[in-house]
Amino acid sequence: MSRWGQVLGASAGVLVGAGLLYGTYLTVSPVLFPEDGRTAAPAASASPSSSASATAAEVDGCVWESLRKKQRPGYLKDEPEGLPQARRMTDATWECIDESWAVEVHSAGGDTWRPGGTAQALYLAAPDGDLLKLFDLRTDVAVTVLESDIDARLAWTARQGEGDGFQVVQVELDTGFVLDAWGDGEVPSLQRDRQGNVYDVEPFGPFDGGGTLWAGYSGSGVLQSLFVREDDAQFRAFASQRVLDTLVEEGAVDAQADPGVEVWTSKGGTTAVYLAQQLDDSGRNPGSTGAGTWVVVDLVKDEWRLAAASLPAQLCLPAPGTYVPGTYRDPGELQAVCRKGANERVYRLTVGGDPVEVDAGGP
Repeated sequence: MSRWGQVLGASAGVLVGAGLLYGTYLTVSPVLFPEDGRTAAPAASASPSSSASATAAEVDGCVWESLRKKQRPGYLKDEPEGLPQARRMTDATWECIDESWAVEVHSAGGDTWRPGGTAQALYLAAPDGDLLKLFDLRTDVAVTVLESDIDARLAWTARQGEGDGFQVVQVELDTGFVLDAWGDGEVPSLQRDRQGNVYDVEPFGPFDGGGTLWAGYSGSGVLQSLFVREDDAQFRAFASQRVLDTLVEEGAVDAQADPGVEVWTSKGGTTAVYLAQQLDDSGRNPGSTGAGTWVVVDLVKDEWRLAAASLPAQLCLPAPGTYVPGTYRDPGELQAVCRKGANERVYRLTVGGDPVEVDAGGP
């Protein structure tokens, strides 16, 4: 699965100061637009009583596709050059919005954000292609939508700065309120800073237990954590997260010798096998002590178990494109690339077994 940050970096090639990752990215409060399409002055809040008259939806049960063009909100005028044509958004129009709509970011200049500032905005996209503009976005970071929940009127968006990492925030679509420290503490600690701001996470795919499986990545772009967004838009950590946090606090490292773990998943996202390695930094190049801990997780049942790990002297990570071939009870052989300095070897690792060196690894 492609990591969002890598895709964005390859397509945009942008560099913006890492300090720009902090603070809200909305440039204005959500506002209601007058009939002539010109933006009204920002207000602290907007209520149906303060909105301009709108014929788009006056009663419950509005069906957008059934509205004639004249019944829909008018198109905005005097928009920044390069932004798509869009209609104004009103409180009443929310009656027409359902899960068939999408939340999108569009930027001037072919939807590619560029260093130095490119106009960009957040929109609701109707099934028939009509766009309703929600908010203007700040121009000093690139923004993309990761996932949305129309019923809850929420979206989770990533913003890319200079570094390889990216911050993810929660946006209230009807108010414009941006929450940096979202998830109620259920996002794994490896993905949060001291203020609770969330970094380097994105949807992994549909979850067999219901909702969406989300993944968190290390600074080098390697998968290191998993959690769930449930169908009610609430986030949930797996029961195994507490023991993983404890292992990291006690000194577990990833393949880069940074605090963390490595993780293999099954193709269906139902089983995960975490490896907590112990660092040996007594030599010229950091390596492994040869011992560690396996944390095997049944993601659907939310069950986990521990096992001692027998490892090579190098620090290991999953071989690219490989998965857990077995089950929670018997995960099978896990292919790993293990490095110490310039020395790189490929091993097959097993829960409860010794490492076996092989000539090559891969799918």
